[in-house]
Amino acid sequence: MPINTKHILIVEDELIIANNIANILRKAGYLSVAMANTVPKAISSLEEKRPLVVITDIMLGQPQSGLDLGEVLSKKYHIPFIYITSFANAEIVEQAKQTRPNAYIVKPFKAEDLLIAIELALFNAQINEPETPKEEGELLIKDGRVFINLLFSSILWLEADDNYTLIHVHNNKTRVIRTPLRELQEQLPPQQFMRIHKSYIVNRLHIKEIATDHVRITDQKLPISRSYSKEVKEIISSH
Repeated sequence: MPINTKHILIVEDELIIANNIANILRKAGYLSVAMANTVPKAISSLEEKRPLVVITDIMLGQPQSGLDLGEVLSKKYHIPFIYITSFANAEIVEQAKQTRPNAYIVKPFKAEDLLIAIELALFNAQINEPETPKEEGELLIKDGRVFINLLFSSILWLEADDNYTLIHVHNNKTRVIRTPLRELQEQLPPQQFMRIHKSYIVNRLHIKEIATDHVRITDQKLPISRSYSKEVKEIISSH
């Protein structure tokens, strides 16, 4: 069944919230919005009309939760989906990560938060689409009130910009995250990511050329500073 590029499915057991989301989406130009308050109704709805994105609450007050729906969306339907939750604690986020959502949004949220979450979900689905390994690690990043996961293999390099980090990924896309590079480095596997400069961390899998003073990823040359040259030389000697 082809995806309807203007159709969105909302799965929410609180009618006021569901209607609020629907109104935001219609004002933003989404022509078709469906609503369901349980997982079975949601599956029945998407079987009738395949949506561009599914927006689902995690806690639906039913035997089956939004996490159960997320599992089905990820493994069977391969439709981008966004979790909405009142709980932003580490345990809930970790459980949600296992179902591979494309974005998260935390209640209460503004119209702008919701629309950004949809953009991020579609962006994340696009850059992760070519990747087949399901067991690969991911980098969890937060943009405002929205969380998304980036597969490690989709990241080309990371670039420091004061308290922000620019994450360069496939297809010439860049995410600007309000998190210092040093904090993101703690989440990256050192066997795959290498710091070559105080401002740059590169994904070793995407290095096309290593020279004494730079590495090249795609058509971009990134400088190697003296303080990190020893580690880079060790990589060179091991190739």
